[in-house]
Amino acid sequence: MLRFLVLLRALRRDIAVLLFAMVRRDTPRAVKFLFPLALLYLVSPIDIIPDTIPLLGAVDDMVILPAATELLVRMLPPDARAEGERRVARYGTLILVVASIVVILWFVLLIWALSKVFA
Repeated sequence: MLRFLVLLRALRRDIAVLLFAMVRRDTPRAVKFLFPLALLYLVSPIDIIPDTIPLLGAVDDMVILPAATELLVRMLPPDARAEGERRVARYGTLILVVASIVVILWFVLLIWALSKVFA
């Protein structure tokens, strides 16, 4: 979980730009599909290089997410990217706090549901 927070802190501006771009109609479908997959890969226990291998297990996460966010930001149309940058300058911290709360609530809900199913 610490790895997840460190990467989010380092990439917060690009991730916030992508979050704002997700609601625009002119954002390419590839970006709308690949961005959630990149975030899901970060929190997923399934990795290309298992985390049990010392040092190399964390390296794949620290390479894949920054490369994916950089690629996805470059795929954005110039208008969507410019508007995202403006919104990040205005609401950037707030959107990341709200997004983090939503993710934490989803995990709590998932854990609660799994505990009820397997109880």
